[in-house]
Amino acid sequence: MDKHLIIFIKKPPSEALEEHHLENYLHEIQHVASITSKVNASKHVYFDKQIENDSFFDDKIFQKKIHKGTHSKQQLSDALKESFGQWAKKVVFMCSDDRNISRTDIEMVFKKLDSYDFVILPELSAGISVFGTTFFDNQILNYFPCDKKDDLLDIIIMLKSEKIKYCILS
Repeated sequence: MDKHLIIFIKKPPSEALEEHHLENYLHEIQHVASITSKVNASKHVYFDKQIENDSFFDDKIFQKKIHKGTHSKQQLSDALKESFGQWAKKVVFMCSDDRNISRTDIEMVFKKLDSYDFVILPELSAGISVFGTTFFDNQILNYFPCDKKDDLLDIIIMLKSEKIKYCILS
């Protein structure tokens, strides 16, 4: 398949040991599984240390993997390289911690990759919720995980300077 969806499952925060936080964390995971299960793409779910034996991500629909590295930039780089190494033409990336994302958002990113080389769906607070790309470039990863206020702006400046055709969705 020439479309790949990469999903990073964030490990639960330490306070998730409290029942209320754990419940919220599990709802986020369930939300991601439900909105992505019908997306027409090869789906790759990455876990930190172990593959969770859960009922959210069906083994027939999702390929489950464990991160090789410990740093988020390296994990993202490895996942992108693997997808493009499997002849993907469009790769969309998302994390499991944004409940505002819908299946329509993900499909819109894939659709926009027909006309653009890089597509960004920003988070409401700051950073990036979902991004899509038609190429691999380690330089873009210098600004991930986009947790600083200016990271999104730095990515846009880099895309402009490299003359990469990009789109920002709202």
